[in-house]
Amino acid sequence: MRKFVLISMSVVLVACQPMPVYHHREGTVPVSVQVDDAALWLEEWHQVLDLPKDKIALILKSWEADFARSNDPRTRLRLALLLTTGPVPVRDQQRARALIEGMDRAETSETTLALAALLQQIIEEQLWSSDRIVELKGESRQLNARVAELEQQLQELTNIEQSIQQRETPGTRKEKP
Repeated sequence: MRKFVLISMSVVLVACQPMPVYHHREGTVPVSVQVDDAALWLEEWHQVLDLPKDKIALILKSWEADFARSNDPRTRLRLALLLTTGPVPVRDQQRARALIEGMDRAETSETTLALAALLQQIIEEQLWSSDRIVELKGESRQLNARVAELEQQLQELTNIEQSIQQRETPGTRKEKP
């Protein structure tokens, strides 16, 4: 009887442990992945990125419809992931930021919160770099205008110098008697 109780308890304890799912990716060594929303979203996201852009746009519409039906943290973060890191036609950092900021943190798992924090950081860096690019392009335009102005002044000075040299050459200069 004692062995039966020990075996039963062992089975119950093993059943309560998270079960790893083995996923094979073009290699011979399996990678263990904990069953978790974030891991599933990342796998799904990775598969979506390999699709043509028109299919990605259809998937975006599908995920938006899923979010409209249920705006729980799962669908919210799933959509934010595509909007943050998807290809340019579907990328929308402002919308992704709003989705992440509107997430109910009390209903969200730790891994989902960690992924949301990472996405938020990516969004902030992308927005900062976009702003910086605009700023640098403006500065570049100003510098190019200044260079053009200086080149024009240099050309004018060169023309003046050439005209002075032509007047002073011995064959062209008129001497007083």
